[in-house]
Amino acid sequence: MQMAKDGFCPVTEVDRIVGRKWTLPIIYHLLENPRRFCELQDLLSGVNPTTLSRRLKMLEREGLLLRHARSCVPPLVRYELTDKGRALRPVIESMEEWGRVWLADTDD
Repeated sequence: MQMAKDGFCPVTEVDRIVGRKWTLPIIYHLLENPRRFCELQDLLSGVNPTTLSRRLKMLEREGLLLRHARSCVPPLVRYELTDKGRALRPVIESMEEWGRVWLADTDD
């Protein structure tokens, strides 16, 4: 593997976006369908609401997700992956498979 002459390293750039804590699990849970903030918080037990909010805003800035807000009482906000975000599916599925094979509990 070789870095581009301009110093651009795709792996470093991907890590900058998805390498932050909670980012990949957020994307994983949005792969199947859009979700509300509280749904994501429930699925990601242990995530601080401030951290979740920051990660969602960062993913939106990076173009990986869309925030859909509907004016009603109470307000309805849903998060959905963009095509760019959904393009991470094979990466996440590969990580999931690797984890099953290499990190699963064994009796050895």
